[in-house]
Amino acid sequence: MCGIFGIVSNQKSINIGKIALESIRRLEYRGYDSCGILSQYNSKLFVKKDAGKIDDIHKKLKLDEFPNGSKLALAHTRWATHGSPTKINSHPHLDCEDKIAVIHNGIIENFIELKKELLSKGHFFKSETDTEIIPHLIEENMKTNKNLKEAVANAIKKCKGAYGLAICHADYPDTIIVVRRESPLIVGIEEGKTTYCASDIPAFLPYTRNCYILEDNEMAILKAGTAEFYDINDCDNPKQKEIQLIKWSIDAAEKGGYEHFMLKEIYEEPSALRRTLKIPNDSLNKFAEIILSAERIYITAAGTSFYAALAGKFIITKFLGKYIEAIECSEFKTQLINSLEENSIIIAISQSGETIDLIEAVRWAKEYRPSAKIISITNIVGSTLTRHSDNIIITQAGPEIGVAATKTYVTQVLTFALIALEIAKLTKNESQEEIQKYYNALYSTPEIIEKFFEKNVELIKYIVRNLEKNLNFFFLARGISIATAKEGGLKLKEVACRFVEGYSAAHAKHGPISLIREGYPIIFIAPPDETYERLIGNLMEFKSRGGTIISLVVEDDDKITNLSDTTIRIPQPGDKYHNLFSPITFIPALQLLAYYAALEHNLDPDKPLNLAKTVTVH
Repeated sequence: MCGIFGIVSNQKSINIGKIALESIRRLEYRGYDSCGILSQYNSKLFVKKDAGKIDDIHKKLKLDEFPNGSKLALAHTRWATHGSPTKINSHPHLDCEDKIAVIHNGIIENFIELKKELLSKGHFFKSETDTEIIPHLIEENMKTNKNLKEAVANAIKKCKGAYGLAICHADYPDTIIVVRRESPLIVGIEEGKTTYCASDIPAFLPYTRNCYILEDNEMAILKAGTAEFYDINDCDNPKQKEIQLIKWSIDAAEKGGYEHFMLKEIYEEPSALRRTLKIPNDSLNKFAEIILSAERIYITAAGTSFYAALAGKFIITKFLGKYIEAIECSEFKTQLINSLEENSIIIAISQSGETIDLIEAVRWAKEYRPSAKIISITNIVGSTLTRHSDNIIITQAGPEIGVAATKTYVTQVLTFALIALEIAKLTKNESQEEIQKYYNALYSTPEIIEKFFEKNVELIKYIVRNLEKNLNFFFLARGISIATAKEGGLKLKEVACRFVEGYSAAHAKHGPISLIREGYPIIFIAPPDETYERLIGNLMEFKSRGGTIISLVVEDDDKITNLSDTTIRIPQPGDKYHNLFSPITFIPALQLLAYYAALEHNLDPDKPLNLAKTVTVH
């Protein structure tokens, strides 16, 4: 995944260089191996790029200083796929004559064959990237067709794979061409003045809230204050597209006084939950009815969203009375190639709606079983997933910039809980009085988290300082809390680079317990649900072998508190209603643990090593 940005303007008053630099800073969560900025002026392209983080490169190269009179720029921040993170592999990439420039998010799968073909025609290459073939393909097409739009279309039609592209030509001083397939691309516009393109909305949000979301195989010709859209297979007939109004504020997409986006977004969880609690009942009812109508139900996702799916599966099946199978999206086709039945329901979950393995899973399901229905939960309106879905629910997390998903996780689990209670109302397997008690518990989750923040942050910092030397951890739980253990462990892996195993406490006896030595830290997630007494036995097994026991418990816990070296108390009742939603209320403690552990080890939690926000490549 990479971040791309482009701007073309006719406004003398704006500073193109400053806008381009600020915009890729807002996209740095998408990749931070290298960056580059290009300006166009007087039929020449001026490129500044290097490996490293944007601010470090800016100190060396003054990325915001453009030639006077330049009104067009492209900018890119890279997450390395083809080729190591070096200056030569950073974007933009140019053709042989330094006339055509390309920035790219995605992967060109057939670049080896295309590169051989271009080499045989006399082209020379400077980098190891797949992207560099694109300006050369356009250059080759322009030898026989001087029309830049058609040359771009013909070149791109030869490329297989995923791409969000922004392209400019030195001799076309007022034009950016953008093309999209399986990689997000949005066009922002101030009509008659300035046009922007980016791989995510926050890049241009300070300047306009009016945008167009490109769909697969669409191309747009961007000029100052205008945008013209085409199907890449029909460049003669412009398409009509509906402009969309962005409802986020720029404050929601910036740090707002917090040191890091991750911390800001953890503290935004109560407000994100309150917004998500307002999902229209009609949307929840449609989702619930589709699930109730199905014979076979699957949930599929990746990473954090998959752990949200595990928690969601547990909550829904409590009221549904049917089996739901959870499958990681990268394995979905492999596991179901001969067994996906007619009229199956697939619940797909993704923060961005752009995760490539998930998109491929739902596309395959639709092709293999046209009667299958795709119902999706995502945070992004207009994302690729929404366009492949029969029904969608948009969570209300707001923009999430931190690479480690936090508030999107709790809103995804909350959305599952709302669907589950809608199912309970439809099936009438629970009394109205019981259902209302579950609703009361669910609606209390934002306040529980706020109370936790008020009382426990210093305790989290204390635990981190005392565990600073430990490289390995176990996060253990039973029942629904296994999802919390896996997600909490993932966060510590992602941002603090500790080796963590999130595991079933019972299953941990079958091998992992052999690793326990004196002082080995084990974090038990222990709401007082139906697994509580058995979890005590598991805790004792690890304690007797020298493990340091840290337990997450409810406010009035007694038994596990007395057996633990340290307890983190979640300020909620220990009844069955609140226990069911403990994946929402217990996870902020583990997110903060990961955050402060990253700081303790001098790591940037917003830029985890080797990770990017959305995986748009295989």
